[in-house]
Amino acid sequence: MASLSLLAACSTSNTPNIDPVGIWTGALVTDQGTCPTERNSTLQIATHTISFTPADGSLVLKGVRGPDNLHFHAQLQTTDANRRPQAMVFNGYPVGQAIGGTFGTPSCRAHVTLTRPKS
Repeated sequence: MASLSLLAACSTSNTPNIDPVGIWTGALVTDQGTCPTERNSTLQIATHTISFTPADGSLVLKGVRGPDNLHFHAQLQTTDANRRPQAMVFNGYPVGQAIGGTFGTPSCRAHVTLTRPKS
């Protein structure tokens, strides 16, 4: 019986609502517009900060964990070719064994399911 309790404790410690610290990856799925879907995106969660890299490209959105540690928000403010500000935003939250999220820019709306890499 004790081994079952230990096994249950080990399996739940990997859930994002208990221990989200680490690396999470998943592919963006375009809901509207044109989104970077050619490669997986990466979410890195530290004790107090997060970073989200859409399509593992060169742009990195930075943020902090919410006060409840169950909301993950990151953003990056850039400018377009006409020097108009444009925001890139990621919002994530635990969903079972994964982190669900949304990603948006002025030209893209997407959702993503992020899981821990199997390696």
